[in-house]
Amino acid sequence: MNRFSSALIAAFLVAFTVWSPAPDPVMAASMSGVLQKARAEGRMTQQESADIEGIVQKARNEGLPVAPFTAKVEEGLAKRVPGAAIVRALASMSSDYAFARDTLVRTGSVPTPADIAATGDSLRLGLSRPELSALADMQPSAPVLATAARTRACLNAVEFPPKLSDDILRRGITAGNLSPAWTQLFRVVQRARKAGLHDTVVAQAASRIMAEGSGMATLLQELGFTTRDTRQAPTEDDR
Repeated sequence: MNRFSSALIAAFLVAFTVWSPAPDPVMAASMSGVLQKARAEGRMTQQESADIEGIVQKARNEGLPVAPFTAKVEEGLAKRVPGAAIVRALASMSSDYAFARDTLVRTGSVPTPADIAATGDSLRLGLSRPELSALADMQPSAPVLATAARTRACLNAVEFPPKLSDDILRRGITAGNLSPAWTQLFRVVQRARKAGLHDTVVAQAASRIMAEGSGMATLLQELGFTTRDTRQAPTEDDR
């Protein structure tokens, strides 16, 4: 069974682009307003509201990016998710973001809010903590580790063999050639499977091309694909 549905993969990709930092007072006022409205409508208790505000304030105090937390609250309320479920989701999110931040710091560089969010969301949506720690052991910079985490999470989501993922990412990190474009490798895998190509073929080509210093465009050309093949949203048949 696939670890994550294709819909979840799509949601994962959106998670990296839907939020943008806003001044803290603006975010605080926005969240306070939606929580107050939810309480007035009887969709959330006073305690649940206080718990949510406490988690978000704790994230702010710990230097975690707050915008994704605010977006998660607003999304949950818009979908009429019970308050208790939102609290649980935020608590899990806070734990993953904190682990992501601490792991990124191990690289010796200061992670940006975007690095923390990308890595934290990777943990929430497909990447295990041991897998992230193993990537950090290769000593990439914080931005490269965030890219590696996202790439690995997406490959996990389409059940790409872990050993092949390890080989590709190790090669990319070692060669200093793991650009953000490689986060779309899972789409190449999906397209290759439709064309009858084995995962090993994709992995070998990707590893070699990374070592040569070339990029995703070269991989697509070698496999006989175009950039259009990586733009289609995942479907159930891709799993």
